[in-house]
Amino acid sequence: MVKMWNVDELAYMDTLFGHQDIIVSIDALQREQAVTTGSRDKTLRLWKIADEAQLVFRGGSTTDQSRITKALSEGKQDAIEAAAEVRAIIEQNHSTTQHADEYRDLLRSLAAENTEFCEESVDAVAMIDEETYVTGGDSGALCLWSVQKKKPVFIHHIAHGIQPTAASTDIVSATAADADDESSSATRLPTRSRWITALAAVPFTDMFFSASSDGLVRLWRMRPGKTPGFDMVNTIPVAGFVNGLAVRELTPEGSLAVRKDIILAVAVGNEPRLGRWAKEKARNVVRLFHLPANPSKSSSS
Repeated sequence: MVKMWNVDELAYMDTLFGHQDIIVSIDALQREQAVTTGSRDKTLRLWKIADEAQLVFRGGSTTDQSRITKALSEGKQDAIEAAAEVRAIIEQNHSTTQHADEYRDLLRSLAAENTEFCEESVDAVAMIDEETYVTGGDSGALCLWSVQKKKPVFIHHIAHGIQPTAASTDIVSATAADADDESSSATRLPTRSRWITALAAVPFTDMFFSASSDGLVRLWRMRPGKTPGFDMVNTIPVAGFVNGLAVRELTPEGSLAVRKDIILAVAVGNEPRLGRWAKEKARNVVRLFHLPANPSKSSSS
């Protein structure tokens, strides 16, 4: 359930019902609307407060291995590589090009192994504007939603890579290690993608941030034109589990600049916020990053 409160009067107003599981993420840009995710009920709900109505969007995306294999075999550029317009805007960013190559290689290896990731939990949501949202969950996919569609209009699979697998000595006994490859492969741990643990968007712009436990907060930019989609344009190194993101634009008094400085707050922990099933060598802190409109003057604390 979602409880509404009047901040001016410090009073409870109403309760909204609909989700079938715990609500793990909520975002809003104005008084009349809010968007929530219901974890393992795999739904995204847009609440229209004034109309006392809700729109339900169904998650549960799955990597389409046949489509990945076909795209790679035909030598087509993947969505992340089709970022010429974005790269022109940010000049020639080496990290973006390197990520495109690594992402292509990862998709090729997963397609060869016929590995498939299914979204069983939707854990993070961010509103880009009043009609566009982005979500992330346990499959590692970033899904772009439009209020006009009940299914995602664009999906970027395995946005933060895959979890490193345990060494064979940790999962196979000495006897099994001497067995043939077929029996050893049966005990190998499955490949798992890194969960999307946090999302935040710069309101009413074309930029948003995503985070996981891969040591990087990633900055994405919406594609220009009518074709839905987004591409990674930069990364910020942050060690540990990123359990929360918050972003604000700095608007100096009297400034009319189109591009504004951004303050990014990153809540970092040594464990994920929804459970204690993993641990990283990191401190429980909040890190602040100052991202100026001029990228050459960035700073952090």
